[in-house]
Amino acid sequence: MDGYGKVISVFKGNVVVCQRVGGKKARKVINIADVDRLIITTSGVAVTSRALRVLVRYGVDLVVLDASGCPITVLTPPWITATVEARRGQYLAYADQAKALEIAKAFACAKIENQSAYLRYLSKMVGEKALHEEAEKVLEVKRRVQGVSGALDEARKEIMSLEGTAARLYWGAIATVLPRDLEFDGRDQDGLDPVNRALNYLYGVLYSECFKALTRVGLDPYAGFLHSDRSGNPTLVFDFVEMFRVSAVDSLLVRLFKDLNLRISIDSGGFIARESRVMLVQEFFKWISRKARDSRGEVKELEAHIKSCAIKMARFFRHGLGEPPVFVEVWWS
Repeated sequence: MDGYGKVISVFKGNVVVCQRVGGKKARKVINIADVDRLIITTSGVAVTSRALRVLVRYGVDLVVLDASGCPITVLTPPWITATVEARRGQYLAYADQAKALEIAKAFACAKIENQSAYLRYLSKMVGEKALHEEAEKVLEVKRRVQGVSGALDEARKEIMSLEGTAARLYWGAIATVLPRDLEFDGRDQDGLDPVNRALNYLYGVLYSECFKALTRVGLDPYAGFLHSDRSGNPTLVFDFVEMFRVSAVDSLLVRLFKDLNLRISIDSGGFIARESRVMLVQEFFKWISRKARDSRGEVKELEAHIKSCAIKMARFFRHGLGEPPVFVEVWWS
């Protein structure tokens, strides 16, 4: 939902969106069974309390984003599909230094392997051998992460440092592929170029999807392994998101900016303009509905991979057996 002056209500099993346009009241009716999530991207939308009750009862998620794409709140039904055993297992794994380090390394390695795999894919698509060479350098960083050992706190610092090395190689390579008018020189969270702004915005949307996936299987989103604990930070979500950044966001923006030559607008406040935010959100959900093959050979929608990986992670914590489940995409050329 974008725009201003819109009111969302429900009537006879339908979501009703009302707005005054030119002095007249415009009305749109949507069957609630066709709604998976409600994403509010502006401050000019009102939702009635009755609509909230009905949306939650039907399992519809409500996500409110700020102008930079950061989720202000994610409302989900107050029930989870797993027992408390998953959360207990999560805490026990964190208390076990060796197990916690194994899990932290798994998250980091999956992210780095996804970066390398995507660069190899791009190398084939654009015919640039240099991209393949950078992919191999990124993969070498993964091998160094696998060799990290020692006390958990120090080991995590080393992993994060190596992850930063891989990121600089990866984003430096991505910068050579994107059109020069975008003025993208590499990843910078505070960067004002369109690519960094769009990355920040869509990573926020991805956070909300991953938060939902983890909480619905009974895991504590605030108890992570790779990212250090900090009050109020959903560190397990930050860990989990790492595995899906390339597949859900980075590759989408390369497609939009390079292949489709789309551009985003910036408003007077320095944020992505409303119409561009709507476009990015729409393209994001289209993109995660595409078929993706993971390293185990499973082919299904990327959105389903996110949910499946969360389920496998809860199972891993409950039983404590095998290697930590991760997601690595195998790109088709």
